[in-house]
Amino acid sequence: MKLVFFGEDTFSAHVVESLIFDGHQIMAVFCPMYQNHIHARLELICKKHQIEFYRVNDINSTDNEAIIKSLKPELIVVCHFEKVLKKNIINIPLLGCINLHPSLLPHYRGLSPQHWPIINGDDETGITVHFINEGIDTGNIILQQKIKIEPDMHVASLQQKMLATYKHIVKDAIELIMAKKITPVLQNPSEGSYYGKLQETQCNIELQKGCDAAYNLIRGVSEPYYGAQLNGYKIRSAIKASKALNNEIQTKYGANNLYLDADLGMLIKFSDGSLIVNKYSKINN
Repeated sequence: MKLVFFGEDTFSAHVVESLIFDGHQIMAVFCPMYQNHIHARLELICKKHQIEFYRVNDINSTDNEAIIKSLKPELIVVCHFEKVLKKNIINIPLLGCINLHPSLLPHYRGLSPQHWPIINGDDETGITVHFINEGIDTGNIILQQKIKIEPDMHVASLQQKMLATYKHIVKDAIELIMAKKITPVLQNPSEGSYYGKLQETQCNIELQKGCDAAYNLIRGVSEPYYGAQLNGYKIRSAIKASKALNNEIQTKYGANNLYLDADLGMLIKFSDGSLIVNKYSKINN
């Protein structure tokens, strides 16, 4: 199938590779003009396979619209592309536009959907491939796959687990479209949830929310991301104290706070538990 691809990072690159391997003809890849090197692997794959690679400021511009129309794609495939498509782009391909979204829609529409389920303490998330409409992640669902979030799973581990699904779920969705075997599931825009992009200001540990909330935040924003923050430190990794150890900590220390213990190292005391910090760094102001 003749495809145009929109993406911007390593996850996008893996999907492009899977589509090439599956025999699809990728006419061009479009990537936002960010001031970083997040696109490097994606661009390298395009060069290797002689695929036109465009870095653009506005994907919906008339210039980009003209380029895409000239390519006559049957389908536009989107993966990890933060820009919202407008009707002039959505209506170009014969079979529409599809998007890989790393959550179980209609839950966690929007940005940072790999982080929020961990932060919120969910035990399950997933991946959705859906048609794109003018809403944000509100189009009809083609395929979904559930993924279990283990109790001690950090965001990087979840992403690696998801990557195994990335490598086949878009191909599977395209096969269903080509065979005309899809039964799209309509989303109700009023159901589910929407989250914005995770900001560093949302990574502060709030002691009054308790041990579980802090532990979930640490797991959800851990490396390679911001890290949870408390009292001038970035908390990268921690474990929950056992019942016996927590009793010892509760007896030894008064106020809920971060402490540097001579025997245990860094620890965080809450009213309902304690965390032993095993990886942290000082924030340089």
